[in-house]
Amino acid sequence: MKRTRKRIILSAFFMGICMGLPVHAQEDSLLLPQKQIEINNTFKMNPNANMFSLANIVDNILNNDTTETENTIDKKSAIRKDFFSATSKFNQGNAVTAYDEYESLLDKIDNDTSLFTLSRVFYEIGFFSLANKATEKIVYKNQFYSNISDLEKSYKPKSMLDKEQEIFFAKTYSSIYFDNSASESLSELVKLKQKYNKNDYYNFMLSRAYLEAKKYSEALNSINKAISLNPDNINYQVHKIDVFLANEKYSDAEHLIKKIKSKYNNVNFADNLEIKEQVALLNLTKNEKDKKFYSANKNFLEGNFEKTKKDCLGILNFDKNNDKVISLLAKSELALGNVERANVNFVSAYKEEKNNPDTLMGLGDIKFLHGDYQNALKTYKKVYSKDKNNYEALIKLATAEREYGKKQKELKKLEQKLDKMPKNEYLSYYKSAISIAQKNPTLKEDFLKKALEINPAYENALGELIELHLKNKNYELAKGLIYNVSFTLKKNYYYYYLCGLYNQATNKKKDAIQFYKTSLNLNPGFEIANTKLLKLIPDMLNEEM
Repeated sequence: MKRTRKRIILSAFFMGICMGLPVHAQEDSLLLPQKQIEINNTFKMNPNANMFSLANIVDNILNNDTTETENTIDKKSAIRKDFFSATSKFNQGNAVTAYDEYESLLDKIDNDTSLFTLSRVFYEIGFFSLANKATEKIVYKNQFYSNISDLEKSYKPKSMLDKEQEIFFAKTYSSIYFDNSASESLSELVKLKQKYNKNDYYNFMLSRAYLEAKKYSEALNSINKAISLNPDNINYQVHKIDVFLANEKYSDAEHLIKKIKSKYNNVNFADNLEIKEQVALLNLTKNEKDKKFYSANKNFLEGNFEKTKKDCLGILNFDKNNDKVISLLAKSELALGNVERANVNFVSAYKEEKNNPDTLMGLGDIKFLHGDYQNALKTYKKVYSKDKNNYEALIKLATAEREYGKKQKELKKLEQKLDKMPKNEYLSYYKSAISIAQKNPTLKEDFLKKALEINPAYENALGELIELHLKNKNYELAKGLIYNVSFTLKKNYYYYYLCGLYNQATNKKKDAIQFYKTSLNLNPGFEIANTKLLKLIPDMLNEEM
């Protein structure tokens, strides 16, 4: 009975993502104008603040789209225009107008997931009063209670700011990351030290300016001051990791990453910390085999499976016995749906090293996908017995037990453990979705929704769910999710990639090509968009011939 109730809540939650706005959402809102939009290098991804760098591009696209009129623009399209307009103002340093436009925008949004996603954006740029207003407007607060609490613990300053102060620091943020004027901002902030020295958020912003100016010692002193004033603000601690990494203090970075992961059961930085950890480990290890693995694994964790595959093949040209890289290649193939190729590589990795948990898990996945649940179960048990904190193994063990159906008491114990799974382990559901759920759309959707129930703003799971809806021709559901992704902008290039997928699925190939090109202009290393583009262009040429 308990599981049934959980599923009903889960379904209601995700219906809420895509409902609340007219079903006839205008398809033109996902279309690029036919003429090529030139993308200046200044709009490309800023690794330190990549949430907003595409807003100017989108603003140009919308302003140049003369096919829309007042009568044809639906509510979703109008809201997105307002959002991108406000974000463009923010990028240009006009924080006063951006604040007012964001505040006006909030009055027009009646979708709980969009409001939550916006609140996270506002927290990240320092518009705390707007973040609070967005969460207050959420209707079904019980469903978002834990997420809202996590956001506040992650970002909220100890010393709250008034509107004027918020706007000042937001303008400073924009200057640091978008105007290439970190030095000027730093100079301005230093002058205010006497006034704001006991304000935690001021010291955080001061550290950001020092870091961008490559003054690492001062950046560390400032962030330490911010943390001393507000010890449990996770955003400050994650920034301190960035300071350590920039200053090549990789051991300190790794130690802090482990501390945060063990101390805070918080979803907002879980994937980010995994990626930063690979950077630290890459620079700490003396083992060349491990170096190559950590470098490629970073791309895998970012969800760029095509690039991971390409990198692994490049490494294996010169280091053909590297079992970790062979296993990672197999995982990438599996995530891309190439089950038999994955199988060949997992077997090769096992021949090189029989105790690699990733390889053992992968062999279990292949057995599961071939319907051999009994042997999959044995393999997962072997991995889980050696590491009781491996929640991916636990999820797969429970799923295989459910399919095999021999030991109900054992299954009940596993499910009880899953009910107590830490929130920041939600990535385990995502990893299960891209592995054992390859051939089972229902199971894949279930895993993705469980990941998103814990972290509604997790882009990788949203992307997989959108692809699944497109494959099943559930275009309205896909479009509703893309609409919500447009408010995150954490991965700018990814939003355009998803729009490309949508247009390709609905046979608008020219528009899909433009979207893939835009995605690649924003992130040239996003290999899967490049692969889609290269496949699509010959198709278009053949049709024209």
